Amino acid sequence: MSRDALKEKLKTIATAAVFFALAIILSIIEGFIPSPNGVKLGLSNIVVMYSLFYMKKRDALAIALMKGFFVFLLKGPISGILSLSGGTLSVAVMSLLIVVSSNKVSYLLASVAGAITHNLGQFVVASSILGTPLWFYLPVLLFSGVAAGVATSVLLRLTLPALGKLGKNKNL
Repeated sequence: MSRDALKEKLKTIATAAVFFALAIILSIIEGFIPSPNGVKLGLSNIVVMYSLFYMKKRDALAIALMKGFFVFLLKGPISGILSLSGGTLSVAVMSLLIVVSSNKVSYLLASVAGAITHNLGQFVVASSILGTPLWFYLPVLLFSGVAAGVATSVLLRLTLPALGKLGKNKNL
């Protein structure tokens, strides 16, 4: 590996690490916000979405996986599994939308689709763990997914200049 290639690889790893730290900080801040029925806005998903649009898809997946493992360490195996299932499904669906649309999908559509699939992934896993589908909770998850998706897409749009400087994105 050439010196320039190594330097670029190290820069990518360092940037992904900074974004992971930012995602964790946003998750911790969100933990202090009271939430009805356990519904969260998903502030750390702003970082994941930025990574999907402006970095490599595998960086976004790595951030989502590391977030899940972090939740596993802090809150236990059930929370960790729920975070991993929702996060990986969300990243997969948003990545698919971005690729299929040739990078022309809106932040809003990607964010809403990601939030809904995140909730659906958690719904399926929670239902499996409990041994019964939680149908009564599904409308809450779908509605909150749309609301959270809209909110995080707006917040992504507002924070793009700062995230672009942090990620040294030349496109912003």
